[in-house]
Amino acid sequence: MKLNRRYLRSIHENLSFYISSILLTVAALLMYFLFNIAGNAILDFSKVFFADHCIEDANFTTYMPIPDEDISELEKEYDLTLEKEQYINVETDGVTARVFKKTEKIDLYEVTVGEDIGSDDEIIISEGYAVNMNVAVGDRMKIGKRSYTVTGFFQRPDYLYMLQNVEDSYKNITTFYLAYMTDSEFDSLGEAGCRYLVRYGKEDADGNVGDNTDFRKKVHENYYMQSYTSAPDNPRILMVDMQAELFVEMSYFILAILPLVAVALVSIIISRKVKNEQKMIGTLSALGYKKGQLMLHYAGFAAIPGIVGGVLTVVFAALAAQPYSELGLQDYEPMRITGHLNLFNAALGIIIPTVMYILAALLSVRRLLKKDTVLLLSGNADAGEKKRKRILTSSKMSFRIKYAVRSLVGNPMRGFVVFLGVFLGSFIMLLGFAFFDSIRGMEDVMTDTMGSYEHQYILNELSSDNPYGGEKMLVTSVETETGGNITLVGTDADNPYLNLHDKNGDKVDISDGYYITSLAAFIYDWHVGDCVTVRSPLSLEEKELEIAGILENDVSAAVYMSTENAVKFADLKEGVYNSLISDVKLDIPKSKIVVESRKSSIGEQLQTMLNQMWFMIWLIIGLGVIICASSVYVAVNMMVTENRNNISMLKVLGYRDRKIGRIVLRVNHIFLPIGILLSIPAAYYACGAFYQMFADEFSMLVSTSIFPVSYVISAALTAASYFASLFLVKRKVAKVDMIESLKDNRE
Repeated sequence: MKLNRRYLRSIHENLSFYISSILLTVAALLMYFLFNIAGNAILDFSKVFFADHCIEDANFTTYMPIPDEDISELEKEYDLTLEKEQYINVETDGVTARVFKKTEKIDLYEVTVGEDIGSDDEIIISEGYAVNMNVAVGDRMKIGKRSYTVTGFFQRPDYLYMLQNVEDSYKNITTFYLAYMTDSEFDSLGEAGCRYLVRYGKEDADGNVGDNTDFRKKVHENYYMQSYTSAPDNPRILMVDMQAELFVEMSYFILAILPLVAVALVSIIISRKVKNEQKMIGTLSALGYKKGQLMLHYAGFAAIPGIVGGVLTVVFAALAAQPYSELGLQDYEPMRITGHLNLFNAALGIIIPTVMYILAALLSVRRLLKKDTVLLLSGNADAGEKKRKRILTSSKMSFRIKYAVRSLVGNPMRGFVVFLGVFLGSFIMLLGFAFFDSIRGMEDVMTDTMGSYEHQYILNELSSDNPYGGEKMLVTSVETETGGNITLVGTDADNPYLNLHDKNGDKVDISDGYYITSLAAFIYDWHVGDCVTVRSPLSLEEKELEIAGILENDVSAAVYMSTENAVKFADLKEGVYNSLISDVKLDIPKSKIVVESRKSSIGEQLQTMLNQMWFMIWLIIGLGVIICASSVYVAVNMMVTENRNNISMLKVLGYRDRKIGRIVLRVNHIFLPIGILLSIPAAYYACGAFYQMFADEFSMLVSTSIFPVSYVISAALTAASYFASLFLVKRKVAKVDMIESLKDNRE
């Protein structure tokens, strides 16, 4: 007898098991390949795009302009590339156009659709806004008082992640875009703002590439830096690679977790199926087959769903690599990435679930082969399980209750598979809704926390007089010991536009010290009483500040203090300011504004984020449905197979198929509400842990929120998946012939 002849027969007899196991494997691996392909494609693209278009190493602004001849001298002295960039923000009908003057050496743009500008009445605009707002090449757009023809779309390396302001939490492609026009037309727009772009050409004194402290000190001493932002601290640049790397890291996390979940389910089922073949194993053992032969034989059965599921997913992922990779571009400009499936990652997707399935089978067969062959031949290798099936023998309770209790107690692992399927399905669906609902719930939190102002302006000069109105503030940033940046805000304690309160809602008087926000406390692990060291990114001077208290603010990493303390900390003249906030728009010359932001734009950013999330949420929900339905179907199908004799006997006793179905299939109903209820705190905790883990990247600490309608939809989808699986299994109950129990009795 050749053992391999049993493979085709076993597959045919257990086709539903293999199909369900393969579906579980495919569902688990799809998310792994999605994130892995997208992350690697973005990383490959950004590496080339950044290099080809001369991405900046840093940008900075100064209070005193740097003459052109001094720029050349600085380039030679410090072996770097330094270029002046001019830009102006023009608001037209509620939409802001950031118009740049073309640079020649750093942050070069690339026309991706159409043609470059050729005359004064032509412009090119950023592609993300054009796609989102359905702008076509040849359309006319108004900037200020003039109308221009759009000749093309472009992308530039420092705006692949389209933030209007670096402090923003999410991209803006609804009320903000970039534009280029001819130099002569740019000059006609009025006085422009200015910043300097730098690319370093050698290592600094510490051996680091990409920074030069001597150069920074020289510029600050001669021209007094107003701001300095290195590429690693610029979210417009940082988030491109960071999010792509996050995708890759998440893919390996998913490979370790989701397939492990599927593997746990399939492994339990494989163990049960091996145990059900104990008579066959005993017979083969009695015929002289060695332990190693039998273990390898059953390992082959277990390998089938792993290999087939892995190969199917790899083939699908390879064919769909391009659309797969483009799914990861939701947060970026429409980059021309090329998706491909890495052979190493493809191999991992096949090997990991297959090896785990094989190990489950090997352990199960090894455990059985330790039993006496006579017990295996009689099917009594697990006497404990058979004893559990005879509980309540003397009880007078109804047969239906006895049957249910015996089924659950006699086969706890089978019941665990049903519970785990319901729990995981509900958990994954609810987690998807939690991600979405938590972002939806942040808009009110953010607007309330930030205060009652609508407009904020950061100026490119330090002033004492205020001819514009609004409330004055002194805003700067410092570098922490861990390398991050944190904003320092000096303001009057009675600023009417700010809502400075502690976690109890009590108003905080900031005049007596330095108060950090709750987001800053969480990110940097700072506490009241701590004395922390920070460094000015401008003068590079280190200073210490003692934390006097914590403000309840999860949307801004900042330190608040009185204006007097702020000017002392920054070594500035008393009474100066560089920021204004107001509930109305202020008439400030554009050339004096470095950053202009509106609080209402937060809602627009969040809405854009939600629009981008919908597809991913439904993908997660679909995954939950597949896991729930497949797990329940496999477990209940296994239960029907193991109870064929009981079902047959019930038919002999005159029970109809419908009643038998109710007796047999309703056994596991108890796991449905339990699984759904337990998934709620699990999803709540997992969502909170996720947002805490990435609080720095999101620039806010998102509070977990799950809306009532999400609970209802998740529970309904889980229940529908569960009952759909039972409906499919009902056919198997009807196919059991009553003669089977009579045959078993004759034996």
